[in-house]
Amino acid sequence: MQKVILLTGPGGAGKTTVSKLLANRNGYVYLDGDREDSAFFPSGNQWLPENTEQLKKAHEKILKKTKDLVDQGKNVVIDYIIFGHYQEFIESLKQEFGDDLRILVLFPSQNILRKRDKNRECWTTGAERIAAVYEEFQALKSIIGARSFVDTTDQTPEETLAMVIGRQLEGE
Repeated sequence: MQKVILLTGPGGAGKTTVSKLLANRNGYVYLDGDREDSAFFPSGNQWLPENTEQLKKAHEKILKKTKDLVDQGKNVVIDYIIFGHYQEFIESLKQEFGDDLRILVLFPSQNILRKRDKNRECWTTGAERIAAVYEEFQALKSIIGARSFVDTTDQTPEETLAMVIGRQLEGE
């Protein structure tokens, strides 16, 4: 099984719910990438071009924290939307963890994302930003690999967790 699982995808995809289930039920340490980068972006807007250098620093912080946990013998699940420079962040994880890394993009339909976003109790993304992020992830399919994309449209969090664990056990 991989030591590091990156669960990413647009806001409302189920990353946090599934990551916390994975941590609670399967012994992974939960790392909230969004919280880690909030020190750099207390007001959000990580994706804006003028925030590129700060975003790279946030990515370095998440990478370092993940490495420290793995060095302690822990398995880590990273819950992170990434917010831009996706390819660079993913490549840095691949370089650091190699075969010990699994990347899964939770990718329900945009209709489901909008519905989940509207029902959130915490922060909301908005339809426009959901569409933009959806397209950014769509463009990554050829880089990450289509098999890393999981359509969670009709899945419960438990079904998604079972699929994640199944892929882990299969070594996909």
